[in-house]
Order: sequence, then C-alpha cells, then structure tokens
Amino acid sequence: MPNQPNQIYQIKVTLDDTHPPIWRRIQVPSYTTLLKLHDILQIVMGWEDYHLHMFTIEGSIYGDPAYDEYGDLGTIDETRFKLNQVIYREGQRLSYEYDFGDSWDHTLLVEKILPPQEGVRYPTCLKGKRACPPEDVGGVWGYENFLEAIRNPEHDEHEGYLTWVGREFDPEAFDLEEVNTQLRSVGRGRSTNALNPWSRYEDDLTEVKFDLDSPWPQTLPEEQQIIAEELPLRRDVVTLLSYLRDNKVTGTQSTGNFPLKAVHEICAQFIDPPKLEDNREYKYRVRSETEVWPLHFRHILAAVGGLVTGGLSRRWKLTRLGEHFLVAPSPLQVWLLLATWWTQTNWAIASPYGFEDGYMPLGFSRLTLKHLLELPLGKPASFERFADRMIDDSRIVWNIENQDNARCILRSIIECTVINPLFDFEILQTGYEPYKTFGADFTQLSTFQITPFGKELLEAIHGAMKPDQP
Repeated sequence: MPNQPNQIYQIKVTLDDTHPPIWRRIQVPSYTTLLKLHDILQIVMGWEDYHLHMFTIEGSIYGDPAYDEYGDLGTIDETRFKLNQVIYREGQRLSYEYDFGDSWDHTLLVEKILPPQEGVRYPTCLKGKRACPPEDVGGVWGYENFLEAIRNPEHDEHEGYLTWVGREFDPEAFDLEEVNTQLRSVGRGRSTNALNPWSRYEDDLTEVKFDLDSPWPQTLPEEQQIIAEELPLRRDVVTLLSYLRDNKVTGTQSTGNFPLKAVHEICAQFIDPPKLEDNREYKYRVRSETEVWPLHFRHILAAVGGLVTGGLSRRWKLTRLGEHFLVAPSPLQVWLLLATWWTQTNWAIASPYGFEDGYMPLGFSRLTLKHLLELPLGKPASFERFADRMIDDSRIVWNIENQDNARCILRSIIECTVINPLFDFEILQTGYEPYKTFGADFTQLSTFQITPFGKELLEAIHGAMKPDQP
C-alpha cells in the first residue's frame, strides 16, 4: 500500500527481553515526526523522559545529532523525518532505544496501514499489557531483580526497593484510559515543548524587568560584598558568558541546549567542575546539557535574564546586557541573577518530577518568599516542617494513591525548586543527616538556615516586587 499523508499506522510496541512481555498497541498518523513518536512512546509505555533515546530504522540511526559527539553513529535529525518517510510497508520493524545506560530496547512492528476513522482522535492506544519498569532500575536484568526483591520479604533489598518505589508496585497494572487521557495532550512532552527553559512565564511576570541599576548593593556591608565577589554561581556565569563571547556555540536542533563539546569545555572552567564521566564498575557518561544541572541552571539564568540569546539551531551569543554584565560590580551581577530566578524563571525546570502543565502553582514564588522571611536569621529550621507548610499553603498535590509517598515526592520538589537554588546563591546553609532507610552512606536534608547575606537579598527581592505580583 503506497504511503499517503492521511494514513494511520497501527504499531505494536514491545519492550524487548521482558517475560511475560510488556507491550502496547497504538495508532498514530503518518505525518507524525519521529521526535513526536518519541513523546508518544514515553506516554504509552510509562517512561518519564529522563534520558536520551534513538531510533534505528532500516540500518540508519535517528535522534538528536548533537548527542552524537564525534559523528560515530551518523545520527540523522529525528525532527526532520515523518513516519511516512521511514515506514514503507506493513510488517516493517523499527527499533527504539531509551536510556543508553539501562538500554531499554523496544521493537515497533507496523501491523497495519489504515485510513483514518471518523470520530477517532489520534494518536490513540488500543491495548496494552503490564506496567512499565521503574526508571533507573538497571535495565531488564535490574527489573527482574527488583521484582524478585519486592515479592520476597526475606530478600536483602526488599525494604530498600519498596521505599524507593513508594511501597507499592503492581507489575501487571496498565490503565488504558489514563494513557489515552495523557495522549490528548501529547505535544506538551518534555522533548517538544513543555518546560522550555528558553521561554519565560506566560503571565504578568514578564512585565517586571530588572537591570543593572538596582540600588540594593549601595548599602551592602563590605563583608557581604566580598561574599558576592567570591560566589561560585556568579563566577561560573561570568565563565559561561566569556566562553560564549569567545567561541561559536550553536544550540542543538531539538532542544537548543549546548552541544557536548561546549558542555565539557565550560564545565571544566567552573569553580567546582561537575563530574561528567564515571569509569568505575557502572560506567556513566553525560550525553546532554540537561544531565548537568550546575551548567543547565547557569545557562537558564543567563538566557532568561536576557544576558544571552540563542536556541534551537541558533548560535548562543551575548546581548548588550550580557556585555554590560561582564563588567558590572559583583553585587549587581548577583542581584540580576537572583531577580531573574525569582521573578522570571519557571521553577518547575528544577524539579525532578514533571508537572501536567509544566509550571509550579501560581503565586508559588511569592509564598516561598513570605515563608522564608518569617524564619529567624541564623537559626536552623526543620526542612520537613517548612516543606509541609509550603505544600499545604500552595495546595500543590501529587495524584497517586499512596499519600505518604506523594508527600515524599512533594518534599523532594520543594528541596529541588526552593532549597537547592538558594543554596547556590548562598542565601541558605543546609544540614544533612543519615537516611534512616538506606544507612549512613546516604543522607537527606534535615535543616536549613538563612544567612545574613541571604536575608539582605530576600528583603531586596521583596521590596522590588509589586504588591500583586505572583
């Protein structure tokens, strides 16, 4: 059957080497790009899109060429090819690999090529069997070990795995209705649109502009000016801007992130260079800027703050404000970066968990500021109590049945979106204690306190915000 623009492909997706098999049957339009198919597969299988992926079709590899650092794979840009350009017949098989560490290999079998059916909204999932394995469980072998452990109370890893997975996991579970509900919003997937760090909030926050003329540093004590001067975050942003000024760096075609060569060279110049490779028993190698949060965070601040401009297949280069930033006094640099984070940036970008609409609750940053300013200066505060108060007052929810696990997830979101960025600004100091479940080798955040430098910054942000600003 010759390919037509309005055809529908019925594809059976099977997770290789799983016994009994984990599979889904989907129908997708022929005009679907391979990148959009990736989003669809993430939804129907149940993955979280935390890792890289690629397709292998008729011997050719499709993905993001930016991650093929040395061109060894000959990766073809998946954004430029639709299904009707790579699928030729019924019975054709395609391969899809997700997470190059765990190597989740999927076989896609083109069962039928059909005309669209009136009244059916595509893409759609027709049927499926069994739950998706948890992310980062260690591939098929790790998943088998995981299942054995949670089924056997005597297994050495029984309690650890149950805690990790939220106390409940049914390997036979599959909710077809929920999958199709998520498919109705496909296109807001992480790989195509949602949580785009290079765009600002779509609300009144864009009306608030900050520049290098703030009066805040004028009364800053000398010892706090020294803190601003030595702040690793500020110095790293200067390093980032200087690199973009002196080198030609073009954003990747699918995300706009830095290519790997730039990732390695910029990180090597940071005050505390992040680890990009681990050659021990379990080899690890960074394949994307988004896997290096210290760099990604600084890139976001520079882009959203108007210091650099660039994006998908566009060169990243300094703006006029970015050039002025490089020669501005240190306290003013810190001020602009914090104001950018607090009033212009989508904090959900820092969360390890995705949100349905890609944003934190409206007014979340203002509520955070209120609760932080109520804390006594220099006195340790319980993180758990602070996080629970933020969760309750912002009415942020996580819709899973196990509410104890939901609360743990929400606390983790508070830690990543509030505590960790403010620690980078040296607004907060943090204290950790051994994680009770996993032992002394693992720690968890227990307390934090506001520094004098942080108090000055928070009060300055409070004074600069409009009374009705979220």
